Amino acid sequence: MITLYNLSPGMCMSFEYIFLTMVVIGPSNLKRLIDVYLEPLIEELLQLWHVGVRTYNHATDNEFIMRAALMWTVNDLPAYGIAFGWSTAGVM
Repeated sequence: MITLYNLSPGMCMSFEYIFLTMVVIGPSNLKRLIDVYLEPLIEELLQLWHVGVRTYNHATDNEFIMRAALMWTVNDLPAYGIAFGWSTAGVM
């Protein structure tokens, strides 16, 4: 889920400004295949942090370089271990 935090508090949590990004469902474990999903996201986040993206600001009628960062993720404990390579069950 992506939330825009540069809006007013009442707007940033409203349904129109929240975007669902990815839900991986199914009976099989994606431990070995999770990189397929995460690699494009990591590449784009690195570009947004280091290089930025030229963006137009309608309020000031100017362009600026927008940078972005991943602030947090919401996972259950097994997904946390898989995504970040941490041991959550005593073994890797």
